[in-house]
Amino acid sequence: MKIVIQIIFLIFIPLNIFAQTENINTGKYHPAKEVFETRYQKKEYNKYLKSQIKIYDNKVVFSDLNYFEFSERSSEATKIILTSGLLDPYEINGSQNLTISIITELPLLNPNAQTKRFKFWIYPQQNKDALVNMINPSEYYFELQNENANEETSFQEFVNGAKLTFLTFGTIII
Repeated sequence: MKIVIQIIFLIFIPLNIFAQTENINTGKYHPAKEVFETRYQKKEYNKYLKSQIKIYDNKVVFSDLNYFEFSERSSEATKIILTSGLLDPYEINGSQNLTISIITELPLLNPNAQTKRFKFWIYPQQNKDALVNMINPSEYYFELQNENANEETSFQEFVNGAKLTFLTFGTIII
């Protein structure tokens, strides 16, 4: 029995020591870090009023013209951000209707408690013109700032009091 415990100990301790951790210079953070370092320009964007936002199952419609579609499996954070009126499909890429993936926070890139940075993918819409059709999704980055937030502020409260201060195209996902 003692030998079995020693073997288990020898197997699992190195795994814990050499386990992969998130690194700001690799993986999902590397391209985002580059974008925020080289292309960051703070700007304030307009926000849709709550009265202009309608929510249907997996679709958020703004002013009856613009809308986001998202997966039923999207995270709660994605739904909170999309229904807040902070993002405008037309501001993102000039399209009124977008299919968007899960919005992922990039916490290692957040400089303080008042700032949250995110990434998301937009899936291409099928067009009648075959030359216009794209197959791969595009990755975008954005930043929200809430001057009244602190470490104790819930995500919902943060988004409700936030402003969109940065939005840019990152890359095409291959």
